[in-house]
Amino acid sequence: MFIIVAILSVSVLGQLGYDGYTEWQSGIDRTINRQSKFVEPVYPLQMFTRVQFPRQFSRRPQVLLMHEEIEWNKNRNINYQTFVSDVTVKGFYINYLINGPAIIPVLRVRWVAFVDSEAEVQYINYQFEDLIRLRQGFGTRFQDFMVQYYLKYPTPRVVAFIVGAEIEVYDSQTTTIQIQLGKPTGSATPVRFLTRDRCHINTLRIAYFISSDYSTIMGTLGSSDNYFNQFLDTENKMKLRVQRFEREVPSTFIFESHQNILAQGITGFDVHSKAGNFYIKVGGEYVDKKSSTFHCAYGTRGDTVLQYMEVSYILHPPAQPPYQMLVEENVTENQEEAKIEEQQLLDKSLIP
Repeated sequence: MFIIVAILSVSVLGQLGYDGYTEWQSGIDRTINRQSKFVEPVYPLQMFTRVQFPRQFSRRPQVLLMHEEIEWNKNRNINYQTFVSDVTVKGFYINYLINGPAIIPVLRVRWVAFVDSEAEVQYINYQFEDLIRLRQGFGTRFQDFMVQYYLKYPTPRVVAFIVGAEIEVYDSQTTTIQIQLGKPTGSATPVRFLTRDRCHINTLRIAYFISSDYSTIMGTLGSSDNYFNQFLDTENKMKLRVQRFEREVPSTFIFESHQNILAQGITGFDVHSKAGNFYIKVGGEYVDKKSSTFHCAYGTRGDTVLQYMEVSYILHPPAQPPYQMLVEENVTENQEEAKIEEQQLLDKSLIP
């Protein structure tokens, strides 16, 4: 069984001041969770789920998807993708497309919706004719591309998430996708995809998140030098074997940890196993509201051997547009004034 697990826990304390117009919300969709139609599917399998925002946005947001959990058959070609459609201020649709032959009984998706003038999402489909070096041959292979974006970002930062792929692994000992992002410029970022052995990548669907917002914490964590890491120890196949990381949160945050938008997803992996299925998971929870650090952990269990793993994360305060905060303040003041007037009238009516 192939199993990879990544868990991200965050706690934040600090102060943040911002003047920009931003709105952020996040959630998880568990539409595919071992139901019979996913365990014994009929291909092609296509479905969608409606996501309703907890709070209505002031204008139509951008939506970023990333995968927190996925399971599929060992030594079977995998062909799947997720995409967003019909985005409004009230919600959107997540579309799932699974073409087999690998069965995908579990697929958990994290979504992040935002209105932010200093951030954008790009979904890029790399087709069969694009991946000339990755879809054939053997051994370590790589191919380079450029991600273009608007010139409005003076100091951009970029993270990438795998949200779909078609991979052939019939003659391969491993299933491998690795993403390397180069140094961003004001208009583009170089990206390199790598694979190895006889793993053939026919298509890729990548979600890129680009931001120059100083209030957004983002990055990628992972390791390929795993000989001494505990998550490669297969002696205990029942418990989770975890590799942990710790990062400091800038002192610019003022929000309690449970108020922040935390999102994490799979960026790359290299796994093999002698039995069972692949299983990859990324999770998160807040451990201490008063801590100035956030903790990341990923690992594996069962028969899976994890040679390489990368997780990308985004952390952002749940900001509101300035006008909305002013409206809320005015409403509160008006309510207080109304209560005072009502009490004054009541007091007068009780005077004999």
